[in-house]
Order: sequence, then structure tokens, then C-alpha cells
Amino acid sequence: MLNTYPVGKFVFHGTGREYFKIWIVNLVLTVATLGIYAAWAKVRTRKYFYQCTELSGNRFDYHGDPKAILKGNSIVAAIALTYVISGTYAPGLSAFIMLSVVCLMPFFLVSSLRFHLANCSYRGLRFSFNGSVATAYGKLAVAILISLSCFFVLGILYAIASRVFDLEFYPVLSSMLIIATPIVLAISMSLVVAVFISGLRLFVMNNSMFGNASISCNARFAQFSKTTLKSVSIGCVVMLLLAIVAFVVNVSVFTGLVDFALPAASEPATLQDEAAQEQAQVAMQATAILSSMGIITVLGYVVLFAFGTYLKTAIDNLVWNNTMLANQHQFRSTASPMTATWIHISNILLIIGTLGLFLPFAQIRTTRYRISNMTFEPVGSINEIVRIEQAKQKVFGDSMADALGLELGI
Repeated sequence: MLNTYPVGKFVFHGTGREYFKIWIVNLVLTVATLGIYAAWAKVRTRKYFYQCTELSGNRFDYHGDPKAILKGNSIVAAIALTYVISGTYAPGLSAFIMLSVVCLMPFFLVSSLRFHLANCSYRGLRFSFNGSVATAYGKLAVAILISLSCFFVLGILYAIASRVFDLEFYPVLSSMLIIATPIVLAISMSLVVAVFISGLRLFVMNNSMFGNASISCNARFAQFSKTTLKSVSIGCVVMLLLAIVAFVVNVSVFTGLVDFALPAASEPATLQDEAAQEQAQVAMQATAILSSMGIITVLGYVVLFAFGTYLKTAIDNLVWNNTMLANQHQFRSTASPMTATWIHISNILLIIGTLGLFLPFAQIRTTRYRISNMTFEPVGSINEIVRIEQAKQKVFGDSMADALGLELGI
């Protein structure tokens, strides 16, 4: 029986001070060259992050050609510029451009993945992506059909419920329907999100390779659904609690202002005075409601960002904990979704407080937490795994030959 060697811990050596120097130079040169230097900036950034990531005493590397990335950036910029101009002078053309971009998204995705992975290496051995464009289109079509079917069924059920139960004469059923609607909608949205995320992540992982060793993920759709439902539920509960608190606080504040602005008179109030007080109270209550809606909207964006981080971390854990190299070497991810969410929220506050200067430090902080919670559990020695794959690579050739010389910002 094979013995499992000590766990290979991923280590990130990047620092905010080092990356800040790279980031500020990239920013200045990108602005000075009207965006042309962005391709070279992306390569410098990726190379720094990859070379700062270590596994078992060896570091990763990135070899991308900035000119290939510049081609992709130029295409994206041309499409965006055409879309903006056509939106003013030819709305029909802008709609056609948007539809074309959506239809071409699977092709762009596969091209970018091939380019990106073919330019990533560990101990001189390249990664690669062998997923086909046809498969990407098939998975996208299935996801869209499932999503449309889900919303179609929801619409039919709601229409039936509205007709069968005359809500005007059945207030209890009306209340139950009002309560059930957001719950059913949240569950449906969770399933739709799970369909897209599971399809995308499994497509990427199951078609990636290290040398000639396959990377496979056996996570099931039920696991994705459970994870997304949990994340959506937490987000909805937090949003509801924040909305209630914001509304109560606003009503209390504005009610107090009304009482302060219209103190009780020493003499009996006339009908005119009572009418004025009532109008003032109504105005204050309306202002409180509008103010609450504004605060709730802002809080909604905060919760949305937090929900995205929580969901991404949970999905990353699910994917990596079900991923193996060559069907025997196991990956592990132990990042806490709550901790990652707090790091993300605090990063946003620090970025706002420093007028954007904390951004490179935030990127380092997030990357360090994610990578420091990653491990690789090989069956055998990592050195032996790499040696075997390097021997295969010499036989089968360099995976760079299969890479497209183009990357789009996916």
C-alpha cells in the first residue's frame, strides 16, 4: 500500500510594499500610454503573483506574451467603443453587438483559458487546457434552457395561484403567497446560480492538465446547489435584518424631529393646528421611508459584494476539495467564507478611506489568505510526480503548440 507523504502547503511570499511599487508603475504607464501598456502591466502582475507562490520549495511562473494580450485588449476596446457609439446613433446595432458578444462568450472563454494555462508553469512543466468550443456552447445552452424553464414554471405557478385564489377575498392566502414568493424566488435563483457555476467550474477543472496529468473534479450538482442556497439564504437574512434596522432607526429619528419641531402648545390646539401637525408627521414619515430606501439600497450593494465573496470562497472550497491530479493526488482548501468576507469588506473600506491607494495591499491580503489555506496531498513524492510528467512532456511535446496567441479579458 502506498504511503501518503507530508502535506504540500502552498505559501505566498508577496508583500504589499513590493507589489505597490509594481502597481503604481503599471498604473502610471498605462495612463500615459492611453491603455496600451495594460497588456505589459497584466504580465508583470501575473508574473509577480505566480513567482511569489510556492509549493514544496518550488515556485510557479508565468510566461505570457504581452503582445498576445494586447491583441485581445484591442478587440475588447474596439467592441466596447463601437457599442457606446452605436448606442447613441444606432440602437439596433448596439443590441446586435451585445447579442453577438453573448453568443461568442464560450469561444472567448476557451481561447483565454488555453492561452492562460499554457503560459503557467511549475518547475518548468506547463499547464494546458483541452476543452473544446463545442462543449462550452453545449454547456451554456443547457444552462440557459434550465434557467428559462425554471422561471417559466415559476410564472405559471404564480399565475395559477393568482387565479385560483382571489387574493382580494382570501387575505390569509394572499399573505402566505406574499411571504412564500421571495422564499421560492431565492431557492430558484440559488438553483440557477448553481447551474451556471457548476457547469463553468467543472468544465474548466475537468479539461485542465498539468503536463499530461489530468486534473479532475468530481463535485456533484447537489453540492453546488446546497452551497449556493446556503449563501443566498445568509445574504437574504442579513439584508432583511439590515433593512428592518435601517427603517426603524429612520422612523424613530424623523418622529423625534417632528416632536421637536412641533412642541405641545400650552393652549388647546385648533383644528388648523392639528391638521398642520398631521401633515408634518406624514411628510416626516414619507421622508423616513425614502431615506430608508436609500440606505437599504447602499446596504444592498454591500451585502451583494459580501455575498459574492462568501459564495466564491464556499465554491472554491467545494471544487478544490473534490479535485485530484492524475486521479490520485488530492487538493484541499480550508478557507473560511466568513473570514474571506470580512477581509473583502475591510479591504473595500480601506480602499475608500485611502482613495484607492490600498488596492494593491488589498490584492496581496486576499491572495495570501486564499493561497495559505490551500494544500496538495500527493500519493508519493511531488518530485517523482514532476519527474514522470516531465518525461511524458518530452514525448508528447510542449502544450504551448496548442495555445492560441490571443487572450481576451474574461
